[in-house]
Amino acid sequence: MLSIIICSSKEDISQVLRKNIEATVGITHEVIVINNSQRHYSMFSAYNEGVRRAKFDNLCFCHQDVRFHSGGWGKKIAAHLEDRDTGLIGLAGSFYLLDIPAPWFKAKPYFKNLIQSYRDSKRLANKYELQKDEDVICVDGFFFCSRKDVFQKVRFDELYGGFHFYDLDISMQIHESGYRIKVISDITVKHFSTGTMKKRWIHAAYMFYDKWKDHLPATIYPEIKIETQVRIKAFRDLLYLHFVNLVPLKEQTMKSGWRALRLNIITAMLLVPVKLLLNAVKSLFHIMH
Repeated sequence: MLSIIICSSKEDISQVLRKNIEATVGITHEVIVINNSQRHYSMFSAYNEGVRRAKFDNLCFCHQDVRFHSGGWGKKIAAHLEDRDTGLIGLAGSFYLLDIPAPWFKAKPYFKNLIQSYRDSKRLANKYELQKDEDVICVDGFFFCSRKDVFQKVRFDELYGGFHFYDLDISMQIHESGYRIKVISDITVKHFSTGTMKKRWIHAAYMFYDKWKDHLPATIYPEIKIETQVRIKAFRDLLYLHFVNLVPLKEQTMKSGWRALRLNIITAMLLVPVKLLLNAVKSLFHIMH
């Protein structure tokens, strides 16, 4: 049995998604739609409300812009969650979180098992396939599953507000509670959009970093060291986001960079105008063609 929790920007999810769930889930279930058409909820509070309403022990949190391509996927979720050592499963994630305010996919290798579509109709969908389940430190928020007994120990932190970092924060809570987190390989879901990293994302990134900085970098494989150039690129990209979103640099920006990079922070800063120039050239090329 499965409680499927969806935060909807409209009064209800689309009939296409509802019929898709009914046709593919293959298990006794309920669909809990959190009506966020009036923007009364953040993703954190919406999902907490979903957990409160849920009748079943297994919980599935997913975005409203997905389609399920696997028959009987609900049974597969239940089978994975029978392992009481596993507290969270998803379809994309990484074994490493950087000690810099950054998205989870900045630390490679990461793992994906989904079909990723894009708002830009000119871009073809990408299909990512895993051959086996992978242990990770975090999962992406477009789709993840857990159990009610896990949520007796954790909850979505509503101090964040907004719609960013609910996935990484709950991942860290569940990891720190001693559970395994996995990206699973036997379910395929199509996701129709990608995230945006603008002012609200930057604000949430710093909240996450400030909350967990004493635990970062975080990994399940401490013997694997992330190369310095990965951190340099991540910090460069953070500075770039500040620039393009007109967000002033904060003291904590430079503190986080110095903590992670020391003198390599200079290299990261010098790479920002290079990235700006390359993106400008790319935009000009698209205009010309």
